[in-house]
Amino acid sequence: MHQEQKPLKEMTLSERLYIANNVYVLYPRFKEILAAIDDCHHFSNLKDEPECLFLKGETGAGKTTILKSYAQNYPRYQTPDGTIVPVLEVTIPSPATVKSVVTKLLWELGDPAYDKGTVSNQTIRLIGLMRDCGVSLVFLDEFQHFIDRDSKRVLKTVSDWLKDLILDTKVPVVLIGLPEAETVFQFNPQLSRRFANRHNLSPFSWEDSGREFRTFLHAVESQLPLIEESALAGEEMALRFYYASDGIVAYVMKLIRYGTHLALKHGQEKLDLNVLANAFEKYVKADKPCKKNPFIDSDFLSEVKDAYLYTPTMAMVGATSKKIKTKKKTTKASDILHK
Repeated sequence: MHQEQKPLKEMTLSERLYIANNVYVLYPRFKEILAAIDDCHHFSNLKDEPECLFLKGETGAGKTTILKSYAQNYPRYQTPDGTIVPVLEVTIPSPATVKSVVTKLLWELGDPAYDKGTVSNQTIRLIGLMRDCGVSLVFLDEFQHFIDRDSKRVLKTVSDWLKDLILDTKVPVVLIGLPEAETVFQFNPQLSRRFANRHNLSPFSWEDSGREFRTFLHAVESQLPLIEESALAGEEMALRFYYASDGIVAYVMKLIRYGTHLALKHGQEKLDLNVLANAFEKYVKADKPCKKNPFIDSDFLSEVKDAYLYTPTMAMVGATSKKIKTKKKTTKASDILHK
């Protein structure tokens, strides 16, 4: 959000970039998943077994953002008796072994001998520390590391250990990972039953002429530290963003954040096609080498017809783009990058 106490024109470049880098939009799917996590967190003590949850999604869909968003509401704090850690968040190391997972959890809880002792001794210390630190929810990110990628062999020993930890501590666990991580549950029915509550954070679609995606872009623009309107949610501009990002939030935000940096650096107060084209070349193109730069050339619309839901509205966008192209020569990527 804009800092109301200080007009944008009076802010330094660093202050405005800080705003751009911390834009956060709580769109409906985020809200739904956050509510489900909150239910696991606060209603598990009313059940014989804690309510656990599995969140899957492709890289860049916003899974870790959800984790951080929820955890920031429950920061660790000091008391006369020690440190309280309401929410324990850990990234599962790769390769995931019982030793590596329990060691990482002990380290996060501040155990000075986190890597000492047998797995059994470490686990006993972990259970005691979780109780002493008041842990009431555990996030385990990168759950796909439970799979041995060389042999595709599920590390059942680790999943059995996790199942036992849930039973011994009565603390709910939220597992976060790529879609293939769900394979683990096929090899461990007992663990699967405890994670029957599952959510999929998929990329945006272009359904209904991209209404949800365009609403998201509008919400993001409303928080940008720019004085002039960039009209990111306009259908043609939104379609350019959608093509560039495939509806993946991480790519959208890379384009917007770096575009904002470029705009402010050159004294501009809006995101135009030039800065967005530059942002695409620098932060997206390497991951999507077969894509045209949609902020330079409107020919990408011919690909959109095949890749996305093609509607009459999109046909109108294509017609508009052709008119634009007849009036102005298409700019080359090299021209943009050397401006």
